[in-house]
Amino acid sequence: MNKSVPIEINSCGTYRLGIRDEMETCRLEGHVDYQLIYIASGRGYFYFDNSDEPTVVEAGNMVIYRPEEFQKYEYSGKDHANIYWIHFTGGGVGELFFKYGLDVNRNVISSGAEAFYSLTFDRIILELQLRNEFFEESAALLFSHVILTAGRYNREMSHNKLIPVNEVEDVMVYFRERYQENINVEDFLKGRGYGVSSFFRKFKKYTGMTPLQYLLQIRLSYAVKLLETTNFHINEISCFVGYDNALYFSRLFHKHMGMSPKEYRGTVQKNCKRNGYEHI
Repeated sequence: MNKSVPIEINSCGTYRLGIRDEMETCRLEGHVDYQLIYIASGRGYFYFDNSDEPTVVEAGNMVIYRPEEFQKYEYSGKDHANIYWIHFTGGGVGELFFKYGLDVNRNVISSGAEAFYSLTFDRIILELQLRNEFFEESAALLFSHVILTAGRYNREMSHNKLIPVNEVEDVMVYFRERYQENINVEDFLKGRGYGVSSFFRKFKKYTGMTPLQYLLQIRLSYAVKLLETTNFHINEISCFVGYDNALYFSRLFHKHMGMSPKEYRGTVQKNCKRNGYEHI
C-alpha cells in the first residue's frame, strides 16, 4: 500500500477465455492493495464473504476487492468471458470513488458495457509495459477516467428507467461469436425482425455505444492479442478479425489505439527485449 500519492497503479491485465477454458482464483487473505475487475463480456462467479453460492456478475459490471479482503471467483470459457483486472493503491482512493458517486465498499458496481473501458484498460496495460516518461501519472489518469465514466453511468441510470436487454444481449453474443465474419449490421438486424433505428437507440442506451462501435471494440481487442502473441502478417490479422481491406483495418487501429498495428507490435517486441524475454 502506498498512500503517499492519490492513485498508483500497481498492475493491470486481461483474461480472454475460450470455450474449453476455466479459471478459478482463491486468495484467503486477499491482496495488499485494491483490485478492480471489469466484466467486458460473458460473466464471472464471485463468492463474496466466502459464501457457498456464487453471485453471478454479468458483463457491464465491475467488482471491487479491498485490501486483505477474502477473494474467490471463477470464469468459464462457455461464457466467452473477457475480463480486465487492475490493482491500485493510494491515499486518494476513497475520495476518487466518492467524488463520482461510487461506494468503494460495495463489491459490485454497475458500469455499462462501453467500448471505452476495454480500450482504456488496453492503454493502461501499454503504459505499464512501455514505461515511458510519466507512465505512472498517465496510468493513474486513465484509471481515474474509468471511475468517472462508471460514476456518470450510475448517475444517468438513476434518472432513467432501465430498458429490456434480451434483444441487446442477443446481438452482443452474436457479435462476440461471429466477429470474424463480414457482418452487415443493418441487414443482420432486419433479418432478426428488429427496427434498425429503434434498435440502435436501445443498444446505445444499454451499452453506451452503437452496434458498429461494439463490433469494432471486439475486433480491435482480438487484433491486439494477435499482434502481441503471434507473428501473423498484418494482412492476415486484418482478415482474422473481419476486415478484408488491411489498409482500412490499419487506419481504424491507428485511430483508436494511437499507433499503427506495425508500430504497436514493434513497441511490444521492444518491451520484451528490455525485460529479457522473447516475443513469439
